[in-house]
Amino acid sequence: MLASVYVFGGKLRAQPRHRLWVSIAGGVSVATVFVDLLPEISERQANFSASAHGAAAIFPEQTIYISAMLGFVLFYGLQYMVASSASADGKPSGFFCSLQISAFAGYSSLIAYLLVHSIWPGVPSLLLYSVAMAFHLLLIDHSLAQGNFGWREGWGRWLLALAIMTGWSAGILTSIPEAWLARITGFVSGAVIMNFLVVELPEGRGGSFWTFVLAAAAYTFVLIVVLG
Repeated sequence: MLASVYVFGGKLRAQPRHRLWVSIAGGVSVATVFVDLLPEISERQANFSASAHGAAAIFPEQTIYISAMLGFVLFYGLQYMVASSASADGKPSGFFCSLQISAFAGYSSLIAYLLVHSIWPGVPSLLLYSVAMAFHLLLIDHSLAQGNFGWREGWGRWLLALAIMTGWSAGILTSIPEAWLARITGFVSGAVIMNFLVVELPEGRGGSFWTFVLAAAAYTFVLIVVLG
């Protein structure tokens, strides 16, 4: 499902009401960030601090937050480099666009890896994570297609879809220590927050503010009810 977002996302953008989906996806994402991901970072940081020992005890009170910050800073830096490399006609550097797509490929693989390892235990919470990430990837696809000038017609969409399948396969075949799983969770959470701020708010993208608000309120309600 997640891989198909990258492959077929362009068909949704071709629909007359695609801006409505942009607003809905933004609302779902903001609810996920503030109701699910931020509490998840806090809980995992508390668990990490309580169990840290030996080499893992370096900055135990901040480790997961630092991972989240790294995810945030990395994708902010990529966005900044792409924007600052734009030529006089507004076209960004092909090198930085390729670098950005490659970074999103790695990021997408981590999202799929966490999906397999069910860091949100239980079927209902896992389904909510999947839905939220599908919307999140849809808007990343929307942003990349707008800013990377034809990446969709080339190798970009297939690389991103393959990255999802690679992360999913790695999750099935491998298992990593809980401490590193917590770090990955922090990194992905920080990146989700950054990409939400940059590409998912409806402002400047033709979205509907009230659709965004209603989607955020509705998904917040669902998260509170299901996750308790």
